[in-house]
Amino acid sequence: MRIKLLDSTSVVQGRVNIALAGMCNDVLKKNRYKIINTCRRLAIGWISECPEIQALSSGELSGMFGLYEGSEIIAVDAIISAVAQSVHVDLVLVNNSFTKGGLNINFQPSTFINLLSLTEGHVVYEGGDLHWLGWLLQAGDSMVVANYRYHPSTGLGRSNKGTMGPGGSFRVPPEYSGTTDHNFIHRALVGESQVKVINDVLKSIFL
Repeated sequence: MRIKLLDSTSVVQGRVNIALAGMCNDVLKKNRYKIINTCRRLAIGWISECPEIQALSSGELSGMFGLYEGSEIIAVDAIISAVAQSVHVDLVLVNNSFTKGGLNINFQPSTFINLLSLTEGHVVYEGGDLHWLGWLLQAGDSMVVANYRYHPSTGLGRSNKGTMGPGGSFRVPPEYSGTTDHNFIHRALVGESQVKVINDVLKSIFL
């Protein structure tokens, strides 16, 4: 059997490209919300497993920051929820030459306003307001409390894990500290393994 093409190769290629671009756009439109929900679940897992969240939940950070006993779980849930809800996917239609189009997946605003504005990121007490989440996200290794240092001790302080005492200074421990350009949110969401997982999710929708 022989097939004779009556149109030029460029015309045939153009028609094929139009068909393929349409198929790609249909798949992306159909699966957009599935991708969003999948990425939100991934974000929840990655943030939940990071050392800073673990240390807030049951370890030393909740004591250092003076979180009221029991409030640390509420704060952690608020952080995880805020990051997950910030995930959104922008669909850019694939053009017929395949030079533009696809998905832009955004996990977290670079301003961190969704986290810095959380009321759960503060400890309000009679003497003032400690924006501990701001310290954790932005203060780096700089001093955040002068003339006081943290003394861990079971049963003491708002957290029942320790209290501040005169002398020295306090800063976020370097293994947890972060700046606007690099903090525990970056460490949890950005990396080769995370990129691979997201690529696998995108590949799966075309199979």
